[in-house]
Amino acid sequence: MDLRFGYDISWSTFEEIISRSVEAEKFGFDSLWYHDHLMIPGHAPVFESFSLLTALATKTNHCKIGQTVVDVSRRHPATIAQSALTLNHISNGRAFLGLGAGQAMNLSPLGIDMKKPLKRLRESIQVVKGLFNATKDNPFNFSGEIFSAKDIFLNMSEKIESPPPIYVGASAPRTREITGELADGWIPYVHTLSNYEKFLKDIINGTKKTGRKISDVDLVARIPILIIENENDDKRKKIGRSLSIRLLLEGNTLRDLGWDEEIPEEFSQSKMIVDESLSKKLEQIADKIPSEIAEQIAAIGRPSEIIEVLENYKKMGAKHFVVKFLGQPTTEDLKKFNSEIIQVMKNA
Repeated sequence: MDLRFGYDISWSTFEEIISRSVEAEKFGFDSLWYHDHLMIPGHAPVFESFSLLTALATKTNHCKIGQTVVDVSRRHPATIAQSALTLNHISNGRAFLGLGAGQAMNLSPLGIDMKKPLKRLRESIQVVKGLFNATKDNPFNFSGEIFSAKDIFLNMSEKIESPPPIYVGASAPRTREITGELADGWIPYVHTLSNYEKFLKDIINGTKKTGRKISDVDLVARIPILIIENENDDKRKKIGRSLSIRLLLEGNTLRDLGWDEEIPEEFSQSKMIVDESLSKKLEQIADKIPSEIAEQIAAIGRPSEIIEVLENYKKMGAKHFVVKFLGQPTTEDLKKFNSEIIQVMKNA
């Protein structure tokens, strides 16, 4: 199996994103991933993803670059397709495209309703794929419930032979099925070893609907990482809240882990509108979640212990590990991750 390792570069300043991405490429990472939020609370800036990734394309040489994920409720699929092809052209064919149904925090403040999100996502994928392959001599036509197209093609100055692969950010059964039906890859949000395999069944069901195989889908495992040498490391004490907040935003996984307290409906990603009061409420409830529950969505420990977690995902079918370092990684962290984890697993 051709294993790949991705680096989630979100939640940093522009200068840190550039420097860490260059280092990540140097130290063995295969892909770089950036989110596509419009507004989110916190101290780190939130950049427009295609612009940020274009800057990365000029500073890197071989890493694939793309999003987790573009919101199809804020952008027309033709605009998404054009932006992705432009990034692919600038990066010499290194772009991939992440698509998702959208989140209330990016939509409601603009008065955008999340109407028919599954239908919109499905049709967006179909339109983007159609435009990726359309030419002047073979234009794209489409008649859907939400979108339509008549004799359309994108007149790029040069045609990249392979268009960007499409990954779908899918956290619900139906979006995972759509992923299996239409997408080139799957990006989960929050998962554990115990429910990752369950989620894959939805992907497999989707592939069967269109005569595909699970091997046609690049299965990503998205894992927060913390390398420590002993259980009492101070770093471990500082990351519990961030993991717990991730779990609160993916309530089904939290319930699967045995959390039986009520999760406020306003934390649902289809309804959540983030402001200061909600942020405080998230933190207050997150602090109640035991570390032994929160840490099940991460890989924490010595390099050998992290490899053990990743190998278990690999056995289930994961081909692509997208890691989010808990805390800002140093150059030594990236170097260590490469020599003691990436190279060990790739050469096994």
